[in-house]
Amino acid sequence: MILRAVSVAVGPGLTLVRGPNGSGKTTLLRALAGLVPLARGDRHVFGDVLYIGHRPMLLRGLTARENLEFFARFRGGDTRGIDGALRAWGVGEVMDRPVERLSAGERRRAALARVETERVPLLLMDEPFADLDDAGVNRLRQSIAHAREDGRTIVVATHAHPELDELARARIAIDYGAATAA
Repeated sequence: MILRAVSVAVGPGLTLVRGPNGSGKTTLLRALAGLVPLARGDRHVFGDVLYIGHRPMLLRGLTARENLEFFARFRGGDTRGIDGALRAWGVGEVMDRPVERLSAGERRRAALARVETERVPLLLMDEPFADLDDAGVNRLRQSIAHAREDGRTIVVATHAHPELDELARARIAIDYGAATAA
C-alpha cells in the first residue's frame, strides 16, 4: 500500500491505528520504524524503536530465551529480567526450546515479552493480538497499559480489539493510504 500525504504525530500514551485489511496500517508502522524508505517528506523519531510486526521476528535456531538475550544485548540492555518476562507471558516452560518448535501462540508471546525486556521509548505493534488465546490477549492489554503508565509511546495497528479503546489517547483511521484522526 502506498501512503499519500500522511502526517502523523504521536506522543506518550497509546495511539490506535485502525482500518480494514490492505488499508495501509502496516505500511504506516513500517514507515514510522524506518523500515521502508520515504519517497517524500521526513520522519522524526526520538530514541529507540521496537517494532513487533505480523510475524514474531524471532531468530530460527535460537530458543525464546536466547532470542530475547540477543535483542537485549544488541541494544546494550540488561538480560536479568528475561526469564521473568517469558514466565509472565506463559512461555516459561518452553523458553529453552528452539523457536521453530514452538506453537504460533508461544512464538507470539515470546516476541511480545520484548515489550518488557527492551524498554524503548517508542513501541510499534502491528496486529499484536494475532495467534493469542484469551490469556494472551489479557496479558497484552496489561503490558500495553504498563508501557503507557511508564510514559512510553505505543502505536498499535489493528482492525478490531475494542478492549484497547479505553486506554487510547488518540486514534487514527486509515483507508486507501490516507490517514485521518478518528
